[in-house]
Amino acid sequence: MDTSKTIAVSRRSSEEAKRDISASDGGPASSLIAMGSAAPPLSLSSSSSPTASVNPTARSRLREERKDPLSALAREYGGSKRNALLRWCQKKTEGYQNIDITNFSSSWNDGLAFCAVLHTYLPAHIPYQELNSQDKRRNFTLAFQAAESVGIKSSLDINDMVHTERPDWQSVMTYVTAIYNCAEFRHRFERLFPPVCKYLKGVESYF
Repeated sequence: MDTSKTIAVSRRSSEEAKRDISASDGGPASSLIAMGSAAPPLSLSSSSSPTASVNPTARSRLREERKDPLSALAREYGGSKRNALLRWCQKKTEGYQNIDITNFSSSWNDGLAFCAVLHTYLPAHIPYQELNSQDKRRNFTLAFQAAESVGIKSSLDINDMVHTERPDWQSVMTYVTAIYNCAEFRHRFERLFPPVCKYLKGVESYF
């Protein structure tokens, strides 16, 4: 038999086999087809969205806080944004030894204030009870490393801070604002969007 006839016979045999399989009842092919037709279509209705129950006012408030993180703080404490942030620092560090935050300059010159604020969020990163005001370099190093571990890049230089009794208040305030923005934004997000946070935690546990 020549090659062309062999190919033609093979094609016919293949087509006949396919017809036999599709015609058989309960066979593998028909079972797969039945399973496919019986599967319910994927629905992406808005009611199933984790953000469906979120109040539009909450969305608007969160967008505003992302643009200007200190605006909500100023509304909460009253007064200027600078004084509101200062009061937030005082409240976060209540009960911490050797901490007396009255400004954004000399109150931060030994690193303990940074360590105290960050310790409230990252206690595993900062052994606060072991620190002392004389070891400035260690204090600043621990604080900056803890902040960097959650994505807060330091805008302050350790060498400058160690040798300065009155650091630039604007530079210190900028860095403290970054800490506030990262830590408190997450807290406010979890409070305003509990369905989303519950959904995300479920996804994380799944993987």
